[in-house]
Amino acid sequence: MNACAIDLRNVSVIRGGQPILTDIQLHVSPGRCCAILGPNGSGKSTLLSVLSGYTWPTCGTVSIGGQVFGRVDLGRVRRRIGLIEPSRSPAFDARLRVRDVVATGLFGTVRLPPHEEIPAEVWQRVEAEIELLGLTQLQDYPFTRLSTGEQMKTLLARAMVAETRLLLLDEPTAGLDMGARAGCVGILERLLARDRHPTVVIVSHHLDELPRSIDQVVVLKDGRVIGDGPPEEMLTSQRLSRLFDCHIDVLRNNGRYIAGVSDDPS
Repeated sequence: MNACAIDLRNVSVIRGGQPILTDIQLHVSPGRCCAILGPNGSGKSTLLSVLSGYTWPTCGTVSIGGQVFGRVDLGRVRRRIGLIEPSRSPAFDARLRVRDVVATGLFGTVRLPPHEEIPAEVWQRVEAEIELLGLTQLQDYPFTRLSTGEQMKTLLARAMVAETRLLLLDEPTAGLDMGARAGCVGILERLLARDRHPTVVIVSHHLDELPRSIDQVVVLKDGRVIGDGPPEEMLTSQRLSRLFDCHIDVLRNNGRYIAGVSDDPS
């Protein structure tokens, strides 16, 4: 029986005497795509930081892929976790090209090893991932000159080259226009259609950036999980209206969810 990709038990985070997360129970099976939804300040980004091992909980147990934090080499566990936060992109050297940024995923660094020869077969892996994500024409461009959407694609390619088993996405389409947002969602859907794709967690407060293949939705408010289940149960007008404290109409179109704020107070 496979271990949970994510298993959080009684996890709380307290900072300066203030609770940020309270008694979080979260269980995600391997290969699933889980969305964590909640308003600003609900603790979503802190939860992602706990999952990636950068924030230590005040109490509770964190297990990723059966590896319990505090009992294992955290650095080794982190190498199989891809954390992508478009609003806080890693500080790559301004001269680093797209293909170089993708290759850094093999080393878990923001630069290539200066005195290490990278074998041709490794570059073939990098180039194959670049092609799959539609970046071939940009592979020699400096990463810092790319658009936000192109940087997002590059970071996804970097995570996949590293054979990430858990992919954490913090508001992946933040700052993108409608076309780029749709393109990003399309890439996520193609990634989730691959054989042996990673477990994916998407933190968001926008339904239109969730792929069709979402399996599980966790609803977070005031640092607490107030709902956890399949999307058809969690993504309803009634639930989201209570979550965001306004009247929200949820529509489902071609397998995708769309939400709009309504003037109807009822």
